[in-house]
Amino acid sequence: MKKWTLCLFVLCSLLPLSGCWSKFELTERGFVMGVALDLGENGDIEILTQIYRPSSAQTISSATTNASSINIKTNDQSVMEAIRDIPIHLGRKAQWSHLRVIIIGEKLAKSNNLGHLLDLFYRDHEPRGSISLMIAKGNAGKLFMKKPLIEQTTAQQFLRAKESSYITSAKTIDNTLLDLMLQLRSASGDAMVAYVYEDKDAKDIFSAAGLALLKKGKMKVVIPASKVEGLLMLRNDYRSGVIEVKCPGGHGENETAEVLSLKVKAKPVFKGEQISVNAEMQGDIAIGELKCTNINSHVIEQEFIKKVEDEILKQLNGTIKFLQANQMDVVGVADKIYRTNPGKWEQLKEGWDERFSEITFNIKLKLRLVTSGTISSKPAG
Repeated sequence: MKKWTLCLFVLCSLLPLSGCWSKFELTERGFVMGVALDLGENGDIEILTQIYRPSSAQTISSATTNASSINIKTNDQSVMEAIRDIPIHLGRKAQWSHLRVIIIGEKLAKSNNLGHLLDLFYRDHEPRGSISLMIAKGNAGKLFMKKPLIEQTTAQQFLRAKESSYITSAKTIDNTLLDLMLQLRSASGDAMVAYVYEDKDAKDIFSAAGLALLKKGKMKVVIPASKVEGLLMLRNDYRSGVIEVKCPGGHGENETAEVLSLKVKAKPVFKGEQISVNAEMQGDIAIGELKCTNINSHVIEQEFIKKVEDEILKQLNGTIKFLQANQMDVVGVADKIYRTNPGKWEQLKEGWDERFSEITFNIKLKLRLVTSGTISSKPAG
């Protein structure tokens, strides 16, 4: 009797749980994978919506090669009204729960507050906060016309390119819709979004590298990929990357080291009216390429590490100089002051852009060489 009572209780407790079912049939919805937003004529918002085209088992086994997605273009004064026009062309209501990436054209990003522009995607119950965000050089819709290199849809290709660029080479950041909204509500209000552009040498290929920096919700400047690495280090968001060190003698050869890990502790310091940031960095590196250094002693090993440290510090100083010249506190100094001393921040927030441009950064870096890849730490040739 107790056994049946327990089973009945378990079954009853499962009834209130939500499931993955829906009253809608798959043939009634068009699943959106990607969206491009551009500035149209007369100030309209042009929306290109990439919708996944499902294939039946017969289609997959046949020799036909239909595209895995279709693109629908609409435009209106508001994002919501433009979206409502999609069924006019598609014959199905758009389903936004599978949206992977939103790409915004450069003109639209410079003329509109992105917080306002993307409010519908943030507010509606179907899109998720984990949607990937990017800003395109030129027209965003044109990028969606390209064929994916390896993924099934162009939207998925954008997503994977950005993720890989961040994780393996530190050339951009893997940010989401939620990340942007949090940055816009931060102490400084400065934000950053991944940047994508058409490759100059191959028109069918795009590159996810660099960052678009936002001031008061609008795009202000692009930080090049060469300076993104230093920015990620300062933010303690650095995952992995490669550091090049020039060989002495001016023969044009470079040695490389892979940064396996890097941890950063940064703290704002106040001395009267002067503000400085003390940052301590510790990390592990591995030798990537050796061409002119034979590491056969502890002294030479330390010299090699010192050259890598100097190169990283050079990158960091270049990034800081760029950010201060453009008065963009995407490092998060204002947030650190606000969290640790809200009263002090109330005194500093007026004219913070100018204050940030005058901050002194004191950086201490300590690296450890953990592997050379082979038994002998000398050039192969």
